[in-house]
Amino acid sequence: MIEFKIRDFLYPRRLIYWRWLLSRSQYYSRERLQTLQWRLFSKMLDHCFENVPHYRELFRKHGLDRADFSGLDDLSKIPILSKDYLLEHHDEFKADNFTEFHPKAIHTSGTTGSPLTVYWDSDSNVVEFTSIWRHFSWLGYRLGEPFLDIRSVILDAAEGYKWNYKCRGLEFSSDIIDESNIRRYADLLRKYRVKLWRGHPAAISAFCHILAEAGIEDVKPKYVFTASEAVLDHQRKSIEDWTGVPVCDNYGLKEHNVLITQCPQGGYHVAMEYGIVEIVKDDGTPAGPGEEGRIVATGLHNKAFPLLRYDTMDYATRSDAYCPCGRTLPLVENLTGRIDDRVLTADGRWVSGLHFAFFLPKGIRRAQLLQKEELGLDVYLVPNREFAEDTAKLLTADLKKKLGDAMEIRIHMVEEVPYRSCGKFKFVINQMDKKPPK
Repeated sequence: MIEFKIRDFLYPRRLIYWRWLLSRSQYYSRERLQTLQWRLFSKMLDHCFENVPHYRELFRKHGLDRADFSGLDDLSKIPILSKDYLLEHHDEFKADNFTEFHPKAIHTSGTTGSPLTVYWDSDSNVVEFTSIWRHFSWLGYRLGEPFLDIRSVILDAAEGYKWNYKCRGLEFSSDIIDESNIRRYADLLRKYRVKLWRGHPAAISAFCHILAEAGIEDVKPKYVFTASEAVLDHQRKSIEDWTGVPVCDNYGLKEHNVLITQCPQGGYHVAMEYGIVEIVKDDGTPAGPGEEGRIVATGLHNKAFPLLRYDTMDYATRSDAYCPCGRTLPLVENLTGRIDDRVLTADGRWVSGLHFAFFLPKGIRRAQLLQKEELGLDVYLVPNREFAEDTAKLLTADLKKKLGDAMEIRIHMVEEVPYRSCGKFKFVINQMDKKPPK
């Protein structure tokens, strides 16, 4: 859970406006939603033409004037932006008036395995907050109700948990919860009267299993939301069977340019007010209904660090269906690309969330992890010009914190990561015969 600071979100007029708008726009006609998107994108285009070095040069190079953009269809005139290009030309995406938007640096690697620093500004924070609030409210959550954030993470807290009173959030690491301490964590849920759980689906599923095995039934949540990893069918079933409530998945990026949220009826809705989502086939053409393609995302609010037509390297299938929930936000199906295998630790636990180790070290263009035996992990690194001599040592130390000192970490410097499937990238690959329990 990213540290909550009130000043990053406390913009009352904007919060009230976006909460009001989002509660209504989810039922707009598609034509009205597209009109809203075009209004927001027009403002972003004006800003990029005037204030963002990369886009000024890009438009000049391609002979594009502002008058060449008169509708959403003209978005395709802008070349798709790869993460590799963004890494190489990072500072060119900062607006000239960058500081006016109160930017906050955020580190991400995501399932692409490439570490990146992006920036959140005040406008994108407001829309992020109110959009997530809308998603939570689909199940009846009310702002201010305590929530649990549980993930496979290293938690820097002597007590084994964190309580953030500012946002009423309780934070657990699933890595340290087992049958020996489960009653202590159940007591914390009771103490803080937690009603909503969110986090990694593998972490939530494991937590439910341990609680069930211990016979603890009185701490079940009213709402469950998964994020950051794709929720697998067996995970969804195990969570829903024990909690008795539907799992609502969430797909988003720390780049703040795409948000796809699942309703209780199962539909994955694209938040058109948040960003423009294109489903693009590998040949660069738009996917038709029922066709799979890469998610290409254009942010509509982050003026400090705008990203237009950003290739997420995640995949989805385009759908022209309408959801029985009654919301008119468009649907996608079969979200893939976020499904990583897990790693077996030295003490026999299955863990995910290893991206954390790649957030801060500089000089890594891409990384991939491969486990072929119980006490060994191969780490393939594609360096860039900022690679430092101590980067490998820092990575090894951080990974051992998560996986145990007995794990042998083997670093390989390569020109390209070795494992891909049908052009899709996976950050973690497990080739052991022994697989995680389903």
